[in-house]
Amino acid sequence: MSTDTLDFAMNFEDNQQSEADKKLLVIFYKDVVKNEFKSTEAGRPIFDEIDLIKIITPGSRDSFVGDANEIYQQRFPQQWARYKAGRSQEMSGTPLNQLPWLGVGQIAEFNAVGCHTVEQLVGMSDAISQKFMGHHAIKQRAAAYLEASKAEAPLLKVQEELRKRDEEITELREMVNAMQASRKQEQAEKAAAKVTPKG
Repeated sequence: MSTDTLDFAMNFEDNQQSEADKKLLVIFYKDVVKNEFKSTEAGRPIFDEIDLIKIITPGSRDSFVGDANEIYQQRFPQQWARYKAGRSQEMSGTPLNQLPWLGVGQIAEFNAVGCHTVEQLVGMSDAISQKFMGHHAIKQRAAAYLEASKAEAPLLKVQEELRKRDEEITELREMVNAMQASRKQEQAEKAAAKVTPKG
């Protein structure tokens, strides 16, 4: 593994490492290994199922594969929880195809080296990203995109809250209208019953 990748053995509680971990692609998975002792005893190959972890630094072809021990389970709790629940462990973030100025070919090149989100692109080390033509300008534009998104976030939150409020108001109006219609129907039926002569 190259020296410009992250140190996978660093303390996961360290805030700096925690921030660096957010940029990694971490996948827990099952595999089998031959149990030599049981195989010898049984006279046939016996395999044990084990949990493994694969850690990829976006932008690097290097990856780390190891036993998914408790240290990694605690270091990457969200990915571990998703794995145990049988859900996808893909990294969350803004897909590169959301950058309208990034070409399909460029996106494919970044994806080929494990970089799938704008956040990963911005977090890619210069030592890795310099392999791509115009890397500095691309990273600057991607960082500006994220900053602009942060600035718009409060407005989008308010808009979403207003949309939900409008939906609730519409739902309440429909309920009131339904109740009024039901009441009118009951009153009409009662009035009709009074008018109808008994006989």
